[in-house]
Amino acid sequence: FSSFQAPDHNHGLCKVSCTIKNEEQIASIVSINDIHCSAHLIPHFGPIAPHEWSSTNVLDECPSFFVNLYLDRHSFVTLH
Repeated sequence: FSSFQAPDHNHGLCKVSCTIKNEEQIASIVSINDIHCSAHLIPHFGPIAPHEWSSTNVLDECPSFFVNLYLDRHSFVTLH
C-alpha cells in the first residue's frame, strides 16, 4: 500500500491505495518484528458499495481504503 495521503476534509481519515507498477500490484513481506499493531481499513467507494465485494475479496477488489484511526485510543495516538 501507499503511504498515508492527507486526511480527508470530511472525516479526517487518511487514505491508502494499492501500489501498482507495470499493471501488477506491488507487495512486500514484512518481518513480524516490524508489525506494531493491526489496522482497521474501511473500503473507499461511492454512494453504493459494489455487491461483488465480500470480506474474502475486498482487499483485492477495492483500489483504496481509509485507515480508521478512531478505532481505539492506541490507534488514535499512534496514527494521529
